[in-house]
Amino acid sequence: MKYFLNEGQRKATGGTCYFEFQKGKFRNKFWLKDSLCLHADIFDLLSLNELFSDAIENFCYYAPNEVSKEQWENLIAKSKGNEQWENVIEELSPWVEECFNIHKCFTICGI
Repeated sequence: MKYFLNEGQRKATGGTCYFEFQKGKFRNKFWLKDSLCLHADIFDLLSLNELFSDAIENFCYYAPNEVSKEQWENLIAKSKGNEQWENVIEELSPWVEECFNIHKCFTICGI
């Protein structure tokens, strides 16, 4: 993967400055084994806060954000026309689709 790390890879770096994408609702736990992680530097460099804030009402950079299927579809739509945003969404898509096979949402834990 170009943008995301799995939890094992993140743990190997020893880093904690990551947005954690968790399957389902936030359960007051961090760094779950099936999470994907996106470094805050990449998030900032690609101006992903602009995308996520536009697509997800009340998106918070510093807190857990539950993302419904409708919001996910909005993220896809809002990413169109920005190649970097489209690439991030494309890379995340298989994980999200797998998540929605079981859960009604996923959670983005802010830094």
